[in-house]
Amino acid sequence: MVLLKDSSTKKVIREQYEQLWNELLIRDEERAERILKELEYELLPTHEKILRPLKKILSPFKTRLIWILLLSVIAFFLVAYVLFIYISLWIEDF
Repeated sequence: MVLLKDSSTKKVIREQYEQLWNELLIRDEERAERILKELEYELLPTHEKILRPLKKILSPFKTRLIWILLLSVIAFFLVAYVLFIYISLWIEDF
């Protein structure tokens, strides 16, 4: 596989690039940004393509609020379970 900078078809590819750039200039800004993001994604190495969706999935867990809510819910159910057992044993003694 030859790098583009060493390729003999570099000028042809450069002309195609210029044509695409001119097409992007007459498109909507949002659509052009989306197309460029897709192109950027295609140029990423394989391991980064795999990690990018995982980063999107795990990004909400980077905030403290989510962790506080998660730990609060777990603590609530643990306390509720312990209280249920304690009250059940207490009632059984009567």
